Amino acid sequence: MSTRVLAGLDIGTERVTCVIAEQSEEGMLSITGAGQASSDGCMRNGVIVDLEGSARAVTRALEEAESLSSWEVPEIAVSISGSHVRGFPGRGTVNIEQEDDYTSGEITWEDVEKASETAQLVKLPRESVILSTVMCGYSIDSYDRLSKPPVGLRADMLTSDIYMVTADRTAVLNLRQVMRSAGRRVSTIYPAASAGARAVLTRDEMEMGVVYADIGAGATDVAVFHTGSLVHLGVIPMGGDKLTKELQSMRIPRTEAETIKRELVDVSMAGSSRRGSLTVNTLGFRDTVPISAEVVSKIAETGVAELFDSLAEEIRQAGLKVSDLPAGIVLTGGTSRLSGITGAASRCTGLPSEIGAPTGVEMSSALTATPEFSVAVGLVQLSLEDEGSIFRRGKQSLFGDILGNIRGMFKRLR
Repeated sequence: MSTRVLAGLDIGTERVTCVIAEQSEEGMLSITGAGQASSDGCMRNGVIVDLEGSARAVTRALEEAESLSSWEVPEIAVSISGSHVRGFPGRGTVNIEQEDDYTSGEITWEDVEKASETAQLVKLPRESVILSTVMCGYSIDSYDRLSKPPVGLRADMLTSDIYMVTADRTAVLNLRQVMRSAGRRVSTIYPAASAGARAVLTRDEMEMGVVYADIGAGATDVAVFHTGSLVHLGVIPMGGDKLTKELQSMRIPRTEAETIKRELVDVSMAGSSRRGSLTVNTLGFRDTVPISAEVVSKIAETGVAELFDSLAEEIRQAGLKVSDLPAGIVLTGGTSRLSGITGAASRCTGLPSEIGAPTGVEMSSALTATPEFSVAVGLVQLSLEDEGSIFRRGKQSLFGDILGNIRGMFKRLR
């Protein structure tokens, strides 16, 4: 068996992260290379705004990962983020042909496919492209929440529930253009939230009900799972960069604001009384000024509260209550390292919160077992499973055959 090599690339507002993985004969994934590069100024709230700068950052991150793994990867799975990435539920119902006047008909694979086709008849935003179609479950007559296609059972009606994730067509084209400028091909495009959740969450958490939130520099990717299925996906157009800018309002340079955020800020309940200070440069580097932990923590608390209030709104949009999500919130991304952030998340949402990192793969470096690499690791895991994406390996078309993908899923379930 030849070695299978996969690569995942996460283009974030602050940095590009990349991992290269090998699959062993036993099927285990091992991360053999990792790289990262600054993308500062090339992205805005998850959207590419500088083609050449983004391509350079992608090249640097990839070359670093390739130098460690000794593999060259022409095709890469890439994440996409931004407020244009949204999810839409769909439901389709078909009548099952009765055997006779008194006997319900037997459900066939054709009935399942027809119900799923009907579920896709959702009016999507103009200029959107479907990234993935997730099968959420089935209902027959008065029985719902069936996880597998109920082929062979008898019923009068069959209902299929799906969840479609879309992105702006232009944003997808620009992402592909960046990769072409970097001399690479896109094998697959996945929503950043889907990839990160795959790497971080457990099946039990998804079954119980859980919120995944990747707090990057410019955006926060959110995925909500309930009874084992994705029920809501969204992107909040704010992240750690908002806190940095609020700290800069004290007339200090960005580099100093980042240092303060790492070393002084504490957004826990006790953060407002935290002691300590740093002497930093003023804007323009003409003077220095002492900054206290108490002052900057109060400033940061306001921004963090706004972020988690928006997260609570995403949960409400999913139609769920706190009691529906006993597994709570799992935070990842660079901003999840902010001191006291899990407590702040719990206060604002009423849900337990903890920090998550990628699991389920062997890692040659502790670097990739950090929240910042969650999306990149999840990309290679999803690539291996090839679940739901219409951007299939080797296909260059922007649009794919959704029905063909769903049929492929059915074949695997058989």
